Amino acid sequence: MESRKDLKGIQWLTEHGYKCTSEFNVDALEKISKVYVSPGISKNNPILRQANFLNIETETDIDIFLKLHSCTKILITGTNGKTTVTSMSHKLFSHFLGKKRVEALGNIGNPVLDNIDEDIDIALIEVSSYQLELSSSISSDIAVLLNVTQDHLDRHSSLEEYKSIKNKVFIQSKLAIREGQSSSSTEKCIYFQEIFKDYDYCFDDLKYEWPLHDVENIKATISILFAYLVLNEEINFYDKPQRESFIKDCLRILNSYQRLPHRYEILDLKDGVTFINDSKATNVASVLKALESVYDKYGEGKAILICGGDSKGQDFQELTNIPEKLLKKAYIFGIHKDLIAPFLINTDVELVEDMKEAMKRISLDVVKGDVVILSPACSSTDMYKDYEERGEEFRSLVGSI
Repeated sequence: MESRKDLKGIQWLTEHGYKCTSEFNVDALEKISKVYVSPGISKNNPILRQANFLNIETETDIDIFLKLHSCTKILITGTNGKTTVTSMSHKLFSHFLGKKRVEALGNIGNPVLDNIDEDIDIALIEVSSYQLELSSSISSDIAVLLNVTQDHLDRHSSLEEYKSIKNKVFIQSKLAIREGQSSSSTEKCIYFQEIFKDYDYCFDDLKYEWPLHDVENIKATISILFAYLVLNEEINFYDKPQRESFIKDCLRILNSYQRLPHRYEILDLKDGVTFINDSKATNVASVLKALESVYDKYGEGKAILICGGDSKGQDFQELTNIPEKLLKKAYIFGIHKDLIAPFLINTDVELVEDMKEAMKRISLDVVKGDVVILSPACSSTDMYKDYEERGEEFRSLVGSI
């Protein structure tokens, strides 16, 4: 069953004698023993509700890959940073384990089933809450949960449900990696800030070149490789001098990592004005992190924020935590701009029709030392195909100033 009619896969199936329909026909379940579901389908879809009622097994592409492939499986999820951490981990694993084939799969843009027959030694699999919600048999060698803040509440009924779905990543994992600091880090559960707490000096130089949230992503990335080596008894979890040497080796490798587009991407410095493309910041927590990084590097009262779009059911109350004088001004556009504006209480706010209008007004008022950052706190789907298209428009507008 596929609601879209223009997919090549549908044509292939019909040509090979399979019956395809664009309607969700609940009665058809009487003839069905298993449902394979795309993560784009809500659990409230009538087919999935009825399948659950009839105890018909439901599987995702992730379930199939985890069951059938014999490689070491590392699942990486979180509200923010999971693509960056998966990409960084691929670089780090490939360098340290050069004789093994390492692939970054899943939500990063490389579907797991395209690799089901590939000879892979280690699969770094980015998984979203949509995939976890629908998966029935999660199991892994290492499971990583980077962070959980409100997001996708237009799909999930509450923050509590969203957290519960994210925690499914730990079902049947041999080793868990969590955020935060805790004295309970062990060989079976690692808190990635905890294992670095005595080595903060190793990361001091990063703070000049990397936004603060990416320093945390780097720590998470190093902890994943560390966990893999612990699991395979190639490093001593409790040997502190060995750990320090390991951290420094990892940082040397990651020093050449190229940050992914649209993620706190510093585009240009024009007449003393810095422009940052953070279009991937689609929730409140990611915007707060980005603004914290702007403040840390450029000082107070420098940031001009462009934000707005589809709220995805978020509560914007946390925006009231932005300190007074951190922001110079905010320009808000998009379908839910009126929901956002009341919470930016510590700065001047202008509602605009679109990003073009925001940039036009900014170009008239901006002065040397200002930092213009697109960090929307919202989905792009009200006005753009995706966050990438939104980021590319910002890039184009910056180029025309």
